Amino acid sequence: MSGEDLERRVSRLEKSHDDLSQNLTQLNTTIALLNQTVEIMSKNEEKRQQILDRSVLFIIGGLATAFISWVIRGGLSD
Repeated sequence: MSGEDLERRVSRLEKSHDDLSQNLTQLNTTIALLNQTVEIMSKNEEKRQQILDRSVLFIIGGLATAFISWVIRGGLSD
């Protein structure tokens, strides 16, 4: 193996290493962005679920109040 051949191989190896390093950096950036997106989606889903739970409780409370009011006013005895 000649010196030129060795230098050419080292040069290709360095270029390959640089490409892999760049790809790894891009992958890390993509993973970080995906994690951030998942966290935001999770928070939004949690807020949506809280609103749904509160709405259901409000409706049930309104129905219970109406029923109790109807019973106190005489209910079926009219």
